[in-house]
Amino acid sequence: MSQENIMTINNVTKMFGGIRALNKVNVEVKKGEILGLIGPNGSGKTTLFNVISGFYPATEGTIEFKGENITNLSPHKIARKGIGRTFQIVRPFGDMTVIDNVLVSGLFSGKMGVKQCRDILKTTRLIEREGDLAEMLNLAEKRRLEIARALALSPEILLLDETMAGLTHTEVDESLKMISGIRNEFGLTIILVEHVMRAIMAVSERILVLSEGTKIAEGSPKEVSENEQVLTAYLGRRV
Repeated sequence: MSQENIMTINNVTKMFGGIRALNKVNVEVKKGEILGLIGPNGSGKTTLFNVISGFYPATEGTIEFKGENITNLSPHKIARKGIGRTFQIVRPFGDMTVIDNVLVSGLFSGKMGVKQCRDILKTTRLIEREGDLAEMLNLAEKRRLEIARALALSPEILLLDETMAGLTHTEVDESLKMISGIRNEFGLTIILVEHVMRAIMAVSERILVLSEGTKIAEGSPKEVSENEQVLTAYLGRRV
């Protein structure tokens, strides 16, 4: 796997009035890796995703994607450049079919036709539901549809925000296999926020830990799970 940087986050700070949600966060994201992002509730994980994807402007700092400064571009411009994301709360077009939900994203990217969208549905294990209305899907299937819609944007980096929240043990295991398969099949870089610790430890090659908007640790799952500062600030016990 290439160790070339695909994204560099430089001293990114995000203020909401007098609240510092992100405090000079620095991260180098390697091309093709699966990077986990963990931290307590309110630590800044989703805020960082929102700044990367253009939904929040950075107060300070820069974000470079493939050597280009993309800081504070609009969400649709960042998506077109190759950064796709999911959201914690899934909101498919419930009165549209599963495949039409994916096709809408494919039309936005201009790179995905029906065949490509069906291939995505196969990868996300939704091909048998392609003709069903999205509102008929269960939670696990709706989360997979959210990922399928992001993949239809033809991204190079995929930001997954708590895609395993609320899933059963078996559904989590299936999601882990799917995420690894997506990286391998599409050659993507994946950054995921997750509270299911066994999942993020299993799938991530490297983990970044935030606490109160500040990066407190970065390393392999083993290194992070043994870091005393992480155990105190987030885990509270050894994993």
